[in-house]
Formats: sequence, C-alpha cells, structure tokens
Amino acid sequence: MPLAGEVVGEGVRLVRPLGRGSHSLVYFAVGPGGQPCAVKIFDPHFAAHAAREYRNGARLDHPRLVRVLAPVRIGDRPALIVTLARGAVLFERYSRRPALTHDRRAFLLTLAHLLDGLGYLHAQGLVHRDVKPENILVEPGGSAKLVDFDLSGPAREVFAGPTRMGTAAFQSPEAVRGEALGPESDLYSVGVLLGWGLHGALSGPEVPPPPLADPLDRLLVALTEPDRTRRLKSAVQAREMLLKLSGLPY
Repeated sequence: MPLAGEVVGEGVRLVRPLGRGSHSLVYFAVGPGGQPCAVKIFDPHFAAHAAREYRNGARLDHPRLVRVLAPVRIGDRPALIVTLARGAVLFERYSRRPALTHDRRAFLLTLAHLLDGLGYLHAQGLVHRDVKPENILVEPGGSAKLVDFDLSGPAREVFAGPTRMGTAAFQSPEAVRGEALGPESDLYSVGVLLGWGLHGALSGPEVPPPPLADPLDRLLVALTEPDRTRRLKSAVQAREMLLKLSGLPY
C-alpha cells in the first residue's frame, strides 16, 4: 500500500520510496520544519531487527554513520526515523571497474570514510556485522556513510547457538562458522571491498590478480587473513595504513 503523504512521529511526512533492503522499506521524508530525513519501515516479522537497530544505533553520533533518531509505528509495522544518507550504493557509484583503476581518489576516500565510521563504532563496543556495498551510500566525490544497524550488536555477543550474521560474499570465515564476531570480522568485509576495488570482481579462484602490483596489496593481505587472531583488528590502524600506502592526505 502506498504510504506517500502519511505523517508519522512528530510531524514527519513520508514523500517517496528510496529503496528496499532485506528487512525494510526506506522512504524519503521531511520533518515538520522541512528538513529531509528517512523512515525505515520494517515488515512486522522483523520487529526484533527494528528494536535491535534502535537500541544500538540511537547512541551513535558520527559523521560517517547514519543516525537513528526515533522509533515510530506505521500501522502494524515498526519503523525508525533516521538521518538521510545521500548518494548511491557503492557498487552503483563505482560502475567503472576496477574502481581503484578508474576512480582511485574517490574510492580511497570511500574506504577512508568507511574505516573512520567503523573505528568509532568499534570504540563504542559494537560491531556492524553486515558491511557490504548496499549498506554504504556514496556521494559523487566519494564521501560515504555506513547505514543499517539491524544486525549490529556488542562485540563477541554470544547467541543460544551458532548464528550466521551478514551477507555471504562479504562474510569473514568466522561469520560463516557462526562464531561470535569482533571488529576484525567487520575489517575482513572491508578487505573484500578493497579486493573488489583492486580486481573489479569479488574474490575467488576465478578472479585474476591485478595486472600490476599495487601498494594496497599489503593492506588487502592484512584485512583478509583467514585466521582472525592474525588479522588486522583496528579500523583506526587500517585507515592509517590505507592513507600511508595510497599517499593521499584524507
């Protein structure tokens, strides 16, 4: 059922759909003063995801993360009012591939912003658990924000049984095994994205190596080490390494 024109919360008016994720539909909206925002509307059976996103996202305040502002309801569906992230999802923004060949400066800025946001998130004791292109919105110049915290939670959170979190192509080996996840698991996903930026395709035996060695190969190895105990664990350190190897002063 179309929801455009409906008013929710404290005078927030839904305007038009922006997109649909695996758990929710996102609408562009305007607040009572005309300020733009977004409303993330969950299917009723994903109410626990909405509650988790509000619980973990409401206390986050960083320019590289979407802010979760308030919970509301739209009929029988839970919803969240969040700040508006502008731009296109990462794979759409970097349509010329490999991104580090065709749009190197912007893609490096995207990765730097992603690591900046993850560094803040990890410092709060949280892990994102679903770092993937659809959850990274990128503006034309490369500026980026990380969205969607409905799978996020405390580092090393233990569930009743093995629980696989995330999206298969970007999961760390420990996520595939259903183990409790820490910051290094988010960083593995960043490494997959870096590999995509270098190769123009996701990692796998059929993907050829880049035609020329790249200084960022060192960071790729550090981020995608299969053994989590030997993998790079600090987003701050990863960002510093990215800037040093790329030679760009972000």
